[in-house]
Amino acid sequence: MKQAHVDSNGQILGWYDPEIHNSIPEPSIQVTEEVWQNAINNSHNTIIDGVTSQVDHRSDEQKAKDARTQRNMLLTTIVDPIVTNPLRWAELSTTEQQEWADYRTALLNVPQQVGFPNSVTWPIQP
Repeated sequence: MKQAHVDSNGQILGWYDPEIHNSIPEPSIQVTEEVWQNAINNSHNTIIDGVTSQVDHRSDEQKAKDARTQRNMLLTTIVDPIVTNPLRWAELSTTEQQEWADYRTALLNVPQQVGFPNSVTWPIQP
């Protein structure tokens, strides 16, 4: 048997084996080898009523911050080097320019999506 050190929300804070560890933090719950192996194999981070799962424990504020960081990275590393470079921009057809402009606008509008920040649909890069 293994022990899962958990918080009040069931988030797994650590795994312990009484045969190896002399001290196991509380609160902890006892789990079977099968439950432990399933959690490890599937990167589960939560256990409730003996069932493990993957749960995003970030706050909505943190999810929004992370999404904006991802969006900003896409803008600065992929979009802006094309859109703001007159030589690269001039090499694109009118259709390609519109695709890049639409992509940039869609990235800027990510925070306005319904369900943001819990559900983000990332636009497809041209």
